[in-house]
Amino acid sequence: MKSHIQNVVIRFDRFPVLLGLCLLAGCGQPKAHNAESAGGLPPVRVTTIQPKRSLFVRTVELPGRAEAFEFAPLCAKVTGFVQKVSVDIGDPIQGPKGATPGSILVELLVPELNEDLAEKAATISQTKAEILQADAGVKLAEAAVRSAEARVLEAEALVAKEESHYTRWKSEYQRVAQLAESGAVTRKVADETRAQLDAADAGRKEVGAKIASAMAESQEVIARREKARADAVAIRAKLEVADADKRRAETMLDYSILRAPFDGIVVERHIHPGHLVQAGTATTAKPLLSVMRMDPIRIFVDIPENDAVYVTKESKVEMRIPSMPGEEFVGTVTRTSWALNTTSRTLTAEIDVPNVDGRLRPGLYLQVKVTVAELPDVFTLPRTAIITQEKQTFCYRVAADGKIVRLPIELGLQSGGNVEIRSGLTGDEQIISVNANVFREGQTVQVAPPAK
Repeated sequence: MKSHIQNVVIRFDRFPVLLGLCLLAGCGQPKAHNAESAGGLPPVRVTTIQPKRSLFVRTVELPGRAEAFEFAPLCAKVTGFVQKVSVDIGDPIQGPKGATPGSILVELLVPELNEDLAEKAATISQTKAEILQADAGVKLAEAAVRSAEARVLEAEALVAKEESHYTRWKSEYQRVAQLAESGAVTRKVADETRAQLDAADAGRKEVGAKIASAMAESQEVIARREKARADAVAIRAKLEVADADKRRAETMLDYSILRAPFDGIVVERHIHPGHLVQAGTATTAKPLLSVMRMDPIRIFVDIPENDAVYVTKESKVEMRIPSMPGEEFVGTVTRTSWALNTTSRTLTAEIDVPNVDGRLRPGLYLQVKVTVAELPDVFTLPRTAIITQEKQTFCYRVAADGKIVRLPIELGLQSGGNVEIRSGLTGDEQIISVNANVFREGQTVQVAPPAK
């Protein structure tokens, strides 16, 4: 009988968990957690850990998708016939480089635009001729103004002469009139002098009338000059309008040539020479071509709400492509949408990955591991050491006397099987790390020595 009991003890010693379950179940005894009530059986052995501060890294692995860095459906701006298609699907294209435009992809034939451009060019030539004519008119008007001003000066000079002549005969008449009254000269001489005075006065009035006429003529030719100048300004403005019309016609004609908007590759083609294409957009008409920029390539991943607040532009990522075994890409988050999607409650993050060799293609499925948080110098515990009951979270520590003590803790982030402990630990505890939920507070246990 004794040997049988020893065998039972040995088996329970080999299987401490089963013994613990048996003790918790009571094995028919109300206080099975005490060693004394178990018929002298040794305490259950438990595996413990001592919490230490270390770097805690939380990562989350999510599905991702690859998309082109830029995508452009190319539509016709003008209606015309397809004259030439220079590319096909899979062909590389070159975008603009400085002043050099992008490579030609499609050429349309639009005869009416050529005629419109020729008409605008002819209008410009006609307007330039009108400008020459207007400039000549301005010069003629300015010459007429100078001539009128000369006539005014001439008339003003005659005024001085006639005034002097009039003054001379007025003085002479006064002298002769006095002589005639004294009988020194005859009355006839006085009358003749009076006639000379009247003639001088008439000449003076005539010159005054000429001055008024010359000045009126001068004002008229000045007005004609200003009109000629205004006409010249208006014609020059007309030339600017004609130039603008010509540039617009040239721009519309330039739309008949579709060029590459960026370096990339042609992924769709829906036209052939001879097709009549209508002006429109990608929403109203089928694009002639679709092109993509492949280097770099965008990787999209949707971060769940619980982790979204921790993701930044510098968050590290590791990416694997199931269809390319052994390939792994590393990088950092390039940008995020910042706001969460109101339907899925996820944050969209983008990672730009260099793709010089073009191995990554839009539409590829990826597994993306995002480093959500890196917390230095924090306590962590394995998930198996944490118990949650009645909205309270705690773990069990083994006291110096071998009894289990309940220790309330506050949890933080979780990564894999480890959980950040924000409060409740000092680092001196011996925490039950395995199957903690099968034990009870106050139970006497034996700490198993660390495995070698």
